[in-house]
Amino acid sequence: MDVPSDYSSTGTALGKEVGFQYVDGSLIIRGNGEESYIHDQDVIAVVPDVRADGKGEAQPQLILRLTSLPMSPKGTTSRLAFEPLAVTNLPQSYVEKHRLMTAPNHLRVPPNKDGSQNLYVIVSTRSGIGEAWHFFEDILSKALTAIGVSHEIGREMYNVHVTDSEKSVTEMVAKVILPRANQGIEQTVILLSGDGGVVDIVNVLLSGSRSDKYVKPTIGLIPMGTGNALATSSELNRDGTRGVAGLLRGVPQSIPTFTTHFSPASVFLTDEGRKQEPLPIESGHRVVHGVVVCSWALHASLVADSDTTEYRKFGAERFQMAVKQLMEPEDGSGPHVYVGKITLYRTDGKGQEYSEEIPDTKTSYIVATMVSNFEKSLTISPASKPLDGQMRVLRFGDISGADVMRLIGMAMTGGGHEKDEMAQYAPINGLKIEFDESESRWRRVCVDGKIIQVEEGGWMEVRRSNKDILNLVA
Repeated sequence: MDVPSDYSSTGTALGKEVGFQYVDGSLIIRGNGEESYIHDQDVIAVVPDVRADGKGEAQPQLILRLTSLPMSPKGTTSRLAFEPLAVTNLPQSYVEKHRLMTAPNHLRVPPNKDGSQNLYVIVSTRSGIGEAWHFFEDILSKALTAIGVSHEIGREMYNVHVTDSEKSVTEMVAKVILPRANQGIEQTVILLSGDGGVVDIVNVLLSGSRSDKYVKPTIGLIPMGTGNALATSSELNRDGTRGVAGLLRGVPQSIPTFTTHFSPASVFLTDEGRKQEPLPIESGHRVVHGVVVCSWALHASLVADSDTTEYRKFGAERFQMAVKQLMEPEDGSGPHVYVGKITLYRTDGKGQEYSEEIPDTKTSYIVATMVSNFEKSLTISPASKPLDGQMRVLRFGDISGADVMRLIGMAMTGGGHEKDEMAQYAPINGLKIEFDESESRWRRVCVDGKIIQVEEGGWMEVRRSNKDILNLVA
């Protein structure tokens, strides 16, 4: 078939003359009797080749791409490699699709007068299956260098911070990022982490004092967690570049947040549930902020039970393993049905808020979420749009374990669960739960992966927030 001229061209690849053809989301390269493909989903960007001497008429360019390795050598990550391809005279349509002429503004943050940098890379070593450092070293640092954002000695344009504890991110934000934001200094944090890293940043910024000069920091998220709900729902995970294309070619947008208040004796559970820590206090209340989900019942229990070193080795499969144990207890008793009074806060047609108490006090599953997906294959809230700021509730009442699994199965295979007669799904401003459980394990609440245990007879209330304190590149 005839291919329009802006979709085909003759140029060079690795110094050899080839023909290019851009068809159906793939660049076809033909030369010397061979044919190869570069798929759009693997392309980070097309950038000027700053290594070239500039001689000749054709502008030298680099296709920044990730390729799959045939096997995973020790010290590499996820069977991916960074392989830039030197080319000239690409088809115009291909260049327009992927072109990046210079590093975006959020990666060209001015340094301070003393030379200290305001562009940071935070590598969360504990996120997911522990691949963040290798991904930074093998892929991200090389992609940044290719667009002129260097970390060479004497030319450092960003600082690298590697976490060594669960408090590393919060300590850095409290000591460095929040004070500089309050001085009106522009900052960008490239975060190789799961949702938990973003939540740590949000909690420090929202709980701290913000001055009139406050400038919102910007997060560039490279998803390294197990579920990566925020990245997936913000479409950072829509291609095969693990968020690198989004970091280089996206734009900063406000991250919607929510705030959860807890009854006075509620505590964080840490160290795989063996230790307790107090919740932060704001204006006399126990408070935890979030960006993804606040949950109780099955969802909170499976997150809590699967958050162990042993389970984390299995990646996203750990959730399915925990679900199986909760739905099929060894004593044969069947899945637990959680008891508590739930009140929804909604808005009527005139814009007025009203309260709606759910008559049934027995619940199998309930989440209040700001995102569409908990995982790539788990679309929990189909009506949610990227960063739209609308909280929605999904609840299953007193139904059988088989029906719970059927509804979750529908969520993992394209949706429809939200329309099922056994599910309650609606936009809300927030909700309150008053717990009626004697056993502590059934009073665990999940806020973006953090587990809070509520005291007997206690309560929690979550509401979406109107505070605009952080950007996400998306």
